[in-house]
Amino acid sequence: MQTIVFFSNDGIQVVQGTMKGGQLTIQHFKTLPVEAGALINGVITNEEAIRQTLSDALAENPSLFTNMKLVIESSLIAIKNVAVPRLKPKELAALAATEFEDTAGNYEELVVDYSNIPGPNGNNMFCCGVEKRVIESYAALFESLKIRVLSIDVGLNALIQYVSGTKDYKGMTLALNILDGRDLLSILFENGLYIFSTRSRLMAERGTDAFADELSAKLSSLIQFNKSQKSEYALNISLYAGLDEFELNSLKNLVFDPDLSLFIIPQTRNIKELFEIDETFDFGKFIYPIAAFFTGTKAINLFTAYKKSLVVKKERHFENKALAIPIVMAVIFLIIFSTFYLLQMSAQKKLEASNAYISDTTNQQQYLEAKNLTDAVEGINSQVSDVEMINTAVNSNPKLVSDKLTHLATLCNSVITLNSMTYDGETGGVSIAATANSVQEAAGYVERLRATAYFVQVDYNGYSKATATAGSTATSGTTSGTTATTFTGYNFTVQAYLKAGDQQ
Repeated sequence: MQTIVFFSNDGIQVVQGTMKGGQLTIQHFKTLPVEAGALINGVITNEEAIRQTLSDALAENPSLFTNMKLVIESSLIAIKNVAVPRLKPKELAALAATEFEDTAGNYEELVVDYSNIPGPNGNNMFCCGVEKRVIESYAALFESLKIRVLSIDVGLNALIQYVSGTKDYKGMTLALNILDGRDLLSILFENGLYIFSTRSRLMAERGTDAFADELSAKLSSLIQFNKSQKSEYALNISLYAGLDEFELNSLKNLVFDPDLSLFIIPQTRNIKELFEIDETFDFGKFIYPIAAFFTGTKAINLFTAYKKSLVVKKERHFENKALAIPIVMAVIFLIIFSTFYLLQMSAQKKLEASNAYISDTTNQQQYLEAKNLTDAVEGINSQVSDVEMINTAVNSNPKLVSDKLTHLATLCNSVITLNSMTYDGETGGVSIAATANSVQEAAGYVERLRATAYFVQVDYNGYSKATATAGSTATSGTTSGTTATTFTGYNFTVQAYLKAGDQQ
């Protein structure tokens, strides 16, 4: 029996099951509640709280984490989908290691691994890179509880492997949307192949009309991307995991494309469960750990890659020592042959002085104090590193904006009438309602907003035609009359979100 553990925003998900002949049988599932804020964007920010949760679960069921694999998901994970020729595994691993060299400045030391996924011309290479300290925090957590970790996979890779390996999805063009709390991962598949994915954070409260509007805007973006690629495969199905029926129906009311069908993700035929009758199992809620059972022919294992990176450092250190020995010996022999007698006398004096220095109790005390200070500094540096990691996770949320909102108003170019502009300081969202003289002017204004580079995303929600009638009175001699003039405009709305961490 295999155990998959996924650190969700709503708790730690544990699924136990058996894979045989491409068929998964789920035997046990459980969600372990954790303190709010203990995990932010896939980064452990309160190790003690999570350790206590895992410790309590282990005490209750000692076999809960047997034969365990870990799945993580975060916007901090770097990914690339690369078309590659037929290469040996060692050559693919070397190629994967170089894929993130151009983004190295945005990350600290990366742990990199890859998997094979189907591509248009054969196999593609799905690469992912995670900062070493993120993997290190998970490794230290489970090591402190004496829980053995077999591997660490990435949630997006697990979903790609699941869809690619499931006959029910063969040849389908669909959008797969996974909701984890307010985090949304949207994946586009064309003709059964992974094409594109995007992560975003939904700002509205779950179950509200605003929440449905956000989901509709994300779906529209996927549809537009599919059309912009001029693909021969039209997007006609959108599946949702982590969404309830009420939220799905609210979304359906906003989607007017008759060729697009929306469903809660179904449990496919290659998955069955063996539960008690009174247990309620939400397939979509546990989609990440379930998908991780479908690892493909070459599974991602960031834990093994992390351990290899540690071994490489030790080996290099050993090589340096080995080189130092012959160098020192050569110097010694040179000195012996040139000035043997003088060296012997000088060495004897230095040895006596060194012994006297080492034997001095004052020097010994200073050495101990220096060692204690060094250990303390290392401890402080470790804490600083933990704080920096937490700040990285926290800074993935938008920061406050300033007078750049005024700049947005100046982009109207005297052809756009701003009806309202509101800013949500908590979410970093800017909502703009305006009127344009033409559809082209409305679209032009949206493009000018995008060109500011202030936003991580700009959602243009379309336009509606608006007309207004104004009357004027004219007098000629003793005769007067009223003339009605009709003005036609186009109302539109834009929802934009500031870039994460920017001090606007």
